Amino acid sequence: MPADSDFTKSLAVTAGYLAIGLLVFAGWRLTGNFAWVEDFFRLPGALLLVWLAAVELLFSLRVSYEFSPGRPLHRAWRLIAFSAGFDLVGTILIQVLAVKSALNPLTLTAWWSDPAGAAIRQFGLVMAGSCRFVLLASGLFWVVRVYRQSGFLARLKTVDWILLTLIGAYVVREARDVVAAIHAGARPSLGVVLGWPVDPLLLVLMGEAMLLNRSVKHVGEGWIGRCWSAFSLGIFLVALGNVAIWAGSWGFLPWPWSALQWYVWIPAAGAFALAPAYQLEANYHARGIPSPLWPGWRSEG
Repeated sequence: MPADSDFTKSLAVTAGYLAIGLLVFAGWRLTGNFAWVEDFFRLPGALLLVWLAAVELLFSLRVSYEFSPGRPLHRAWRLIAFSAGFDLVGTILIQVLAVKSALNPLTLTAWWSDPAGAAIRQFGLVMAGSCRFVLLASGLFWVVRVYRQSGFLARLKTVDWILLTLIGAYVVREARDVVAAIHAGARPSLGVVLGWPVDPLLLVLMGEAMLLNRSVKHVGEGWIGRCWSAFSLGIFLVALGNVAIWAGSWGFLPWPWSALQWYVWIPAAGAFALAPAYQLEANYHARGIPSPLWPGWRSEG
C-alpha cells in the first residue's frame, strides 16, 4: 500500500476480514464443514496477514527516516523497523510457503512435502517470534530511555501491574510445564527451543509499551499516545493468542472453541500496523505538514 494512501481503508479492510472470518466460523459450526475455515485462513486470511506485516514495515521505515541518524529515536525506530521486517519474512513463511495452497509456488516443485512445510513453518515462527520480539523490545527500550532522560517517564498504575502479574504467572506456569515435559522424556527440537523466549519477551514488551502509554498521557491524548496504545494492544493480543494455544494444548480450552484463537492474529497484526502510522501522523503534525494518512481528520497534538 502506498504510504500516502488513505490508511483508514486498512482499518475497514481488517475489520471486514475479521467479520467475514467470524461468519465463516459460524458457518462451520452450523454445517460441520471445516473446509470453510481452512480455506479462509489459507487464502484471504493469509493475504491479509502478509499485507498488514508489509504495512507495518513500510510505516516503521518511514518513521525512522523522520529522525536524524545518530539520534536515539532514529535508532529506536530502526530497530522497530527491523523487527517488522522479521515479522514480514516470518509471516510469508508461515502463511504462504509452509502451507499447501494456491498461494505457495513451492508446491509446484518436486522438493515440496509436508515435512518440508513443517520445517518452513518452524523457521517462520522463530523469525516472527523470538527474532522479531527481541528487536522490538530493544527498540522500545531506547524509547523508554529517551523518555526517562527527558523526565517524562511515568509510573505504571495498579491495573498495569495486575495485567503484568497475570502474564508473568502464565510465563512461570508455561516454564514449569516445559521443565516437567523434559523430565518426562520430551526432546524438543531446536526450533521449539528457539521459540521459548517469546513469552518472556512479550512480558517485557508489555511493560515497556504500558510505560510509554502512561508517559504520553500526562500531556493528553494524541497521536503518539495512540501509537503506544496500539503497540500495547498488539502485544496483549499476541500474548492472549499464546495463552489460548497453551490452554488448548493442555485441554483447558476444548475444541472447537480453541479454534477461535486463530482470529486473534488478525487484530493483533492490525494493531502493529497502526502503531507506526500513528507515530508518523504525530511527526507530520509537529512539522505542520498536512497529513496524507488520515485525510479529513483534524490534527491533534
